[in-house]
Amino acid sequence: MNFSIANLKFSRRAFLRVFSLSALASLIPSKASGIGDYRNDKNIPKQYIQNRDTPGFHIRSANPFMGVDTANWGLVVTGMVKKTIALSYEDLFGFKLHSQVSRLKCVECWSAKAKWEGFLVDDLFDRVQPDPAAKYVYFESADSYYESFTLEELRRDRVLFVFKMNGQALSKEHGFPLRLIVPFKYGYKNIKYITRIEFTDTRKRNYWFNNGPYSVDGTIQPGIDHPLDFNKKPLPINGGEVFHPFDKRPS
Repeated sequence: MNFSIANLKFSRRAFLRVFSLSALASLIPSKASGIGDYRNDKNIPKQYIQNRDTPGFHIRSANPFMGVDTANWGLVVTGMVKKTIALSYEDLFGFKLHSQVSRLKCVECWSAKAKWEGFLVDDLFDRVQPDPAAKYVYFESADSYYESFTLEELRRDRVLFVFKMNGQALSKEHGFPLRLIVPFKYGYKNIKYITRIEFTDTRKRNYWFNNGPYSVDGTIQPGIDHPLDFNKKPLPINGGEVFHPFDKRPS
């Protein structure tokens, strides 16, 4: 895209009317705030979202960018579905709200806990009605990240589309306006700033499989965790979703 969209403003109705579904998927967000005290790369302007070791919950972003402006954001769900849909930020609040406390476990060996609020995967999938032959789901994000899952993985318990964290709207650093929480997968699978979801019959690409050492699967393995809310003291984990003795397991 060769033109700037930073100053375009659209109502929800105009947004869905003016842009085709393909255009919605390619919109580039433009606004964000940064946390200058924790900049890791001094060459990146402080207003950009990037890797920052913030107290309580570290921030990770594969591709530093300015963050999402909801006036320029839309979610497209397409591919092997009976009904392709496009949603605005306001549409997210039309889903039944679910909440859970769970840890995000990073491959860097730390974990952090939060209360997440959003909606169930099947609540969205029921609207589009995936083709029975669809086996995989591919995600794209506003910062050019991408991820893939099996449909079966996403339909497991405690997988949420999330737009609130600890009682507040997601911050730009933690995935505003919409992210995925998959507690039994490493953090790099929990894609943020989601803009496009596509149902397919073959698995598409995975960012860190293409650009780094991490697997497509990303299931948390047995080993050692250093929880940020336990002063990063090492604790053993069994694999899958991480629970520590001081965590309340779901009933």
